[in-house]
Amino acid sequence: MFCNIIKRSFQANIRHVNSLNALRLVSSNGPQSDIKDALDIEANLFGNSAKKTKEPSAPVPPRKFVAHALPAPRVAAIPAPVIKDSELNLEFVRLTLQDPLTSTLLTTVRSRKRRDKYRQIIVEGRRLIQEALQCGLKMEALFFSQKDQLALVKEEVGRAQLEAGTMIYKVPQHDLKTWSSLVTPPGLMAIFDRPSDKGLERNLAEQHRLGTQPLPITVVCDNIREPNNLGSIIRTCAALPCSQVVVTQGCCDPWESKALRGGCGGQFRVPIRDDVQWEELSLVIPPEAADDCHVFIAESNQQKRESNQTIDYAEIKDIGAHNLLIIGGESHGVSEEAYSFLNLVGRKGKCVYIPLAAGIDSLNVASALTLLLFELRRKLNNQTTDKD
Repeated sequence: MFCNIIKRSFQANIRHVNSLNALRLVSSNGPQSDIKDALDIEANLFGNSAKKTKEPSAPVPPRKFVAHALPAPRVAAIPAPVIKDSELNLEFVRLTLQDPLTSTLLTTVRSRKRRDKYRQIIVEGRRLIQEALQCGLKMEALFFSQKDQLALVKEEVGRAQLEAGTMIYKVPQHDLKTWSSLVTPPGLMAIFDRPSDKGLERNLAEQHRLGTQPLPITVVCDNIREPNNLGSIIRTCAALPCSQVVVTQGCCDPWESKALRGGCGGQFRVPIRDDVQWEELSLVIPPEAADDCHVFIAESNQQKRESNQTIDYAEIKDIGAHNLLIIGGESHGVSEEAYSFLNLVGRKGKCVYIPLAAGIDSLNVASALTLLLFELRRKLNNQTTDKD
């Protein structure tokens, strides 16, 4: 008796499993009527399992196979043809949004991480492109939307295409506006390699030939958050010229489009060390002048001037073999890290200010730097004359 009960239970379980399999097949492959039939089959199986006499169960519907459509074969992208313009004597490619190369180039233009990885910059506008080419920067690619704009730089671009293999692309005007970070795009955009040490040395040799020698001054930018201001600072340093510009962490990118336009080509003519930590600042001092390096902080904040001994910038007397001038942003000012660095040099460190008329709190950071730098240059020149 006990064996018969076990046998009937086992058979019922087998029939239940079969019914579930039938349910799964029809639920994935059949219509709603098939699902109802499967549920009826399962109900009959459970009802008949309690009876002593075995009745045949309903047949399991055959599995239905659905033919899935094969994926469409990939069609290789046809590269855009090269257009040879006999009037401009240039070759260019006309890009469209469907061209895979368009998205690749757009990523290069818009991604700072990618540009930093390959040490590239985006230069916009005819004058700045001509300035970069004049300073010997390598132009990887040029984008234009109107032929008359390309004609303005055809000679310089023609030489770059012959010597460096520069690629030229024609893109729709609205796409070029999308790529640009400027409010009013100038219609010409180029990808350049950043200035190399070799190129900067060549510019330095040219300055020597013309009788201009960089002054022993390093300008340290601290908390400069406005790209136009940073560009103007670099422009002033290139005009003096200074030995180098150090951009500490927390400042904006000196290589972004707005900073480059503010610099008017200054970034191409003066060495720039960016993203420098304060712990590394001492490493930028020339080794031969390390024992006689003076540090100056330009301070416009009245409270900080009262807590630190400050002097009028016109009263600076001691000039070192090399000099660091630290200047802060208009909003955030000079950081505490800058004052900690100043304390490391002891008496060779000075906090200076520019006296202003009553009611005027401060000058624009680039204007203040210009006054300080040309005063330092005047004192350095006088120091040289006295030695002679």
